[in-house]
Amino acid sequence: MNSWLWLAVEIVTPFLVSASLASQPPQPGATASQPPQSGATASQPTASTSESGRIYIAVGSPNVKKVLLAIETTRGTQGLMGDFYATLTNDMDYTDLFEVLPPGRLPPAKALGTIDVNVYRGLGVEFVLQSSVERKANGQVEAQVRLFDVSRGTQILGRAYPLVSASGQPARELAHYAGNDIIQTLTGEPGIFRTRLLMSCGNRTKEIYIMDFDGMNVRQLTQDRNFALSPSWAPDGKRLLFTSYKPAVKGGALNPNLYLYDMSNQQRRLLSAARGLNTGGAFHPRDDKVAYTFSQNGRPEIYVLDLSSNTRRAITKTQFFSVEPAWSPDGTRLAYSSSATGRPHIYVASSEGTNAVRLTFAGVYNSSPQWAPRGDRIVFSGQENKANNFNVFSIDPNGSNLQRLTDGRHSSENPVWSPDGRHIAFSSNQDGQYRIYVMSARGTKIRVLSPRNLGPCKQPSWSPRL
Repeated sequence: MNSWLWLAVEIVTPFLVSASLASQPPQPGATASQPPQSGATASQPTASTSESGRIYIAVGSPNVKKVLLAIETTRGTQGLMGDFYATLTNDMDYTDLFEVLPPGRLPPAKALGTIDVNVYRGLGVEFVLQSSVERKANGQVEAQVRLFDVSRGTQILGRAYPLVSASGQPARELAHYAGNDIIQTLTGEPGIFRTRLLMSCGNRTKEIYIMDFDGMNVRQLTQDRNFALSPSWAPDGKRLLFTSYKPAVKGGALNPNLYLYDMSNQQRRLLSAARGLNTGGAFHPRDDKVAYTFSQNGRPEIYVLDLSSNTRRAITKTQFFSVEPAWSPDGTRLAYSSSATGRPHIYVASSEGTNAVRLTFAGVYNSSPQWAPRGDRIVFSGQENKANNFNVFSIDPNGSNLQRLTDGRHSSENPVWSPDGRHIAFSSNQDGQYRIYVMSARGTKIRVLSPRNLGPCKQPSWSPRL
């Protein structure tokens, strides 16, 4: 760890706690595609804490009780501090871990690095968050955050974040970096505030779009003017798969073809253009291969395509159809939807297609399975009877503990997990048009993400931590 990141608790009294960052200068600014700390990535925890390994909020426990968090107003440069404060507050609220103390109840602010412990204890506050953001003379923007454990009267996180922004949103970028470290410090797991979502949107045609985890910074990736569908991320967060009906060659026939898209250069590579379905691609979590739906001889089955040798092999062989493959986090199993027994249900098989087990028995149509990051749950879309809308359900990989997460008043489909397993994104027509929503893994705190002006949006895919 770089020495400039280390925090130092200088004074602890019964009434005030004051702490500062180390006085050594910070590292040079990083580009927007790199974390502010040299050599670290969002998936490599680096938070400075006063007690190494201490977990303050056990997010793995069911029904985690929300803790009261006070977020003091960000100090610093006008035009930056408002954006930083709003983004950081929204990030903390997004987690569903905190109840944020209303600004009107905050006591008068002390100097940065100092809080009145007794006052905050009297308010029932468990953690206090301070921050500042400044634009330096050289144009670089630097933020600082301080996180205090009120019960112990100690600072548990202190960090400076220098950044040269490539996006023109330095306060927002820095707040996301800081938010990730705050969650890392409190839970032992990195935050998800730099993740993104893919989706397929449009009215008469469909294109692939990308947006931040909170629905901001939407941009279009494809320009196919046809149907671009079923996007999914690679484990490295640098590539994606999607299916497009755009002809593979100029003047060619319309066909659902499978493409690999490189985010670094916006170039696509054709993976499969055999006549029939080439869709629903999913990267293996470790190996250079892809599971997808291929309809050789007119019957959709699950195939695995080896990207190194460019060879494919069938995984399922059913009478009707097997579609929508999803790898388990360790890559040893596949979940998929199959009509092997008549109606579509969720199955789990080995990565070779053997030892297939039917998971769902209720409902008339179950589809779109996705594994939780820890491999302990599978989420899917299901229709309980022909008169019902689709709902989002979750189930254990052994077929037990089935839970319905949406209320059935509207159709809810295509569920996917966040990388921390605490949120589920899905498509729903709650306001009359399909849009992308997010909710907690318990089915609470539902929020819309995709803007209405994109037209109907479906098939979200949540990136790994970036």
